[in-house]
Amino acid sequence: MHTLTCWEQETPIERTERFGYWYDRHSEFEEEPTTITVHEVWDAYGGPEEGGWTYECGYPIETICIFSRSQAIRILHELHEKYNTEEYEDKTYDICLDRAYARFYPEVRPHYE
Repeated sequence: MHTLTCWEQETPIERTERFGYWYDRHSEFEEEPTTITVHEVWDAYGGPEEGGWTYECGYPIETICIFSRSQAIRILHELHEKYNTEEYEDKTYDICLDRAYARFYPEVRPHYE
């Protein structure tokens, strides 16, 4: 889930609603999240098959433990503010609700079948 795509078009209230919706959906379809993870992401070349293909890689940047919905929403605001600055503009970041710590992915390089 790449979350910075519509940051500049939203008001703070719209962002709060979106972050709350993410939290509620995560709780509904998985389990209540206990962490927020941040990864730097990029596409890696997979191979020449089918005209060439790529896959997404993620390097873990940080993991933040969360204990409530309101805390998660506040931290999501802070992280999006942080990673939407000029300092980070030349890279892509993935900010996710999760139940584990951030780790490098994929664990095994995918192959074409």
